[in-house]
Amino acid sequence: MAAVCEVAACGVLAVGRCATCGRAFCTSHRAAVDRCVGCELTRGEHRALRSGQSQLVHERHIEALAGMPAGVDRLVRTVQYLSGVCRGRTPKTGPHRFEPILPEYYADLARVCPEVWPGGGATVNLLNPPWDSAAIATWFLARAYEGGHQPNAQLKGWVQTHGNWWHGHHSEQATPLPAFRFFEGSLNHISEEKPHSAEDRRCDAYVVTDGRVLRAYDTPCMLSARALASMGLLLWGPAPKPWDGIA
Repeated sequence: MAAVCEVAACGVLAVGRCATCGRAFCTSHRAAVDRCVGCELTRGEHRALRSGQSQLVHERHIEALAGMPAGVDRLVRTVQYLSGVCRGRTPKTGPHRFEPILPEYYADLARVCPEVWPGGGATVNLLNPPWDSAAIATWFLARAYEGGHQPNAQLKGWVQTHGNWWHGHHSEQATPLPAFRFFEGSLNHISEEKPHSAEDRRCDAYVVTDGRVLRAYDTPCMLSARALASMGLLLWGPAPKPWDGIA
């Protein structure tokens, strides 16, 4: 006998079975290939940290991070973790559209890193972060080399060479700079580099092997929170999520 949908006592002919709860579901009660609408709703509650279980696990993660020694390592790990918590829920418009952490988690950010935000969550402003990009770059390069990571990009540019008032100045391609590239890792909009570009994104950031942080060959920049999260991903892999392991 063919199975019937067991979600909400539907009774319609089933097209699959939920891998989470085991109930058969019909087309109307299917949220994914192997998940029913009920379990998908619960999954959404966990991912938004609206369930007691996910809130408890999140609090444990925050406590563990807060227990680490103060410094760049703790800052980067915290930014990476909270960026993962907020993934897929950040705004698509407005001034914070490029930031990977929702304002509702700024209190957690300040709680874990009071040396960066001594005034608490209300003082967190990721559009103008207080961290020292050069110090973070120095820290990152040391950790990257310890882990066997090599630069993934070459930053190219032009340099002005000889010339005079009559013939003008000449430029030639400069020696490429080996660097680690972080997608949209600066705080500068792409229009600052390409005024006629129709793209709405930030410039990439490059951590050069000599410790400089650049967005172009001879243009320094600050590292964004997105860059810090990307550093963590490169060094340690994906950060744990508070809903991992919760059915």
